[in-house]
Amino acid sequence: MTIRAKLLLVIPLLVLLADSVAFFLFQSTTVVQGGYDRMMDRLLTYKLTVQSAERSLQAVYGYLLDPGPETRGEIERRREERLRLRESLERTGRPSSLSSATAGFVRLLDKLQEQENAAMSAASSPGEALTRYETAERTLGFIREEGGRLVDLELEFDQPIFRRIQEENERMNRLGAAVIAVQTLLGGALAVWISRSVTGPVDRLVAAAKRVSEGRPQEALPALPANSRDELGILSGAFLQMLADLKASAERDRERLEQSRLVKELELRALQSQIHPHFLFNSLNVLAKLALLEGAEKTSDLIVSLSKMIRYVLRNPDEPVTLREELGHVAAYAAIQRARFGSRIRFETDADEEALSAPIPSLTIQPLVENAFVHGMERLERSGEIRLTVRRDGADAVVEIRDDGAGMDEQTRQALLRMDYETDGAEAEGPRSAGLGTRNVFRRIQLFSGRADAVDIRSEPGRGTTVTVRIPLRKEENRTDVPPVDRG
Repeated sequence: MTIRAKLLLVIPLLVLLADSVAFFLFQSTTVVQGGYDRMMDRLLTYKLTVQSAERSLQAVYGYLLDPGPETRGEIERRREERLRLRESLERTGRPSSLSSATAGFVRLLDKLQEQENAAMSAASSPGEALTRYETAERTLGFIREEGGRLVDLELEFDQPIFRRIQEENERMNRLGAAVIAVQTLLGGALAVWISRSVTGPVDRLVAAAKRVSEGRPQEALPALPANSRDELGILSGAFLQMLADLKASAERDRERLEQSRLVKELELRALQSQIHPHFLFNSLNVLAKLALLEGAEKTSDLIVSLSKMIRYVLRNPDEPVTLREELGHVAAYAAIQRARFGSRIRFETDADEEALSAPIPSLTIQPLVENAFVHGMERLERSGEIRLTVRRDGADAVVEIRDDGAGMDEQTRQALLRMDYETDGAEAEGPRSAGLGTRNVFRRIQLFSGRADAVDIRSEPGRGTTVTVRIPLRKEENRTDVPPVDRG
């Protein structure tokens, strides 16, 4: 749910709750006010009825003094007014305890009207009219007394109602205070919710972005709502993805820097070894021809093999070679080693033609074969065998160097696979390995193939070692070139 949807849901609910409470208070106030109004209406009706009776009798007195249409009309108007008040008195709800008193009050009003009619009928006889008027005046006195008594009875009856009205007012005051408190709490809860669900994640995103801008993306990030479905969750997910991409880019840059360092280091060592190469080649060719003329064919072959090796080592280090070319270099090296070890070590090669066109960094297979000769076989008192196998496996070319020599323990094997340059042993940078560290070779193969499982080692002490190298048959165009071989 988006933040906008949450706000559109929560805020109207809060407003609806407040409106509901306000409506309840309004209804309660209306009920209380209605009861109070009805009570006051009855009291006012009693008072107005008595006043109407007085004005009606005064109009009759005026008629007796001056009978005429005008005074007659005034009497009719007063009677209509009293009739309306009488009907209003009957319509007004009254307590059952006051019904008899109210009925007596109404009868007095009716009796007063009869006496007024009698006085008006005797208008032609002043004495009789006066007598009847005085009788009506006494009835009006009774009406005043009865009206006052009704007011007293009404007030006495309404005292509990007054107390209930006061209690209801106090209850509504307490309820209003409670509503204000609840609304305040709900408003605070809404503010806290908005702070936690909106401003909190935003603050954490700002803190994370600040760490990244300060160059500390590797530090533990605060919890971000990446799994949330609102806008902040989407933003956090995009930020985490950006951070992951940034780390991957930094890792790629680190690898490029490492490759650049290796290139510069190896180029320096290669430069140190490239002293008068033409003079060296010419000298070796002269020695080979001289040995051939003297009948030393094996010596001539060894010199030719050495010349080929040196020429291969001094070629352009930035260009990868094919497995076929690398195996040619291995063959030249093996020819020299055969002359050294004789029949004590047997070296065999089995290569699949389909895999020989695979690209590979130069001087990667020969150092591994050299390690098999030097570290696997040299100290053996028995004869041994080294076998180099090249085969195709799907889209990969697999190179396997197997010997049945001294082997190595698990700690050494793991150190080689970890490519720990700080713990290099004798096989890393020794004079007999021509300065070619095994870990350096493994790292170059991994960088070239772009896969962490490009090299595997299987070995047991006393039973030999098998090194497996897996490289793609086709090199990807966007893959970074591997640094050249270390010749130093």
